[in-house]
Amino acid sequence: MDIKEFAKSISGKEYGYPQFTKEEIETAKGNGFVIVYGYSDDLMEFEGAIQDEGGCFDSGKVYFNKAEVCQDETDRSAFDNYSNCITALWCENVENGKPICWSYETEIPHETFMIYEGGEPYCRGIVFSIDDVK
Repeated sequence: MDIKEFAKSISGKEYGYPQFTKEEIETAKGNGFVIVYGYSDDLMEFEGAIQDEGGCFDSGKVYFNKAEVCQDETDRSAFDNYSNCITALWCENVENGKPICWSYETEIPHETFMIYEGGEPYCRGIVFSIDDVK
């Protein structure tokens, strides 16, 4: 399965916990894909080839490497080991005239997918290959 097909296969779900099935997470891991999506109002979740989360209340940046998310945002020297970044955007994009609570920007090549809450857009998540992470 390529990354575009995978992103399409997980798109359109309703927001909930767990967000993805065990099979979907195993497919992501097996293909070296990382799924990134918003949870609650303050978390960026990583599933698949990376299993972690980063804080991003009301937007913000999350730094990470191939293994984990940087959890110490106050120690700037720690970022030397976490050279990848995803910027979380809180209510900055729209779909069909409705605000999307979570969307993301990154220089890492990726595909997008949608999560809905009560039929309304909740999160435009991303999927990328671990091979594209520094």
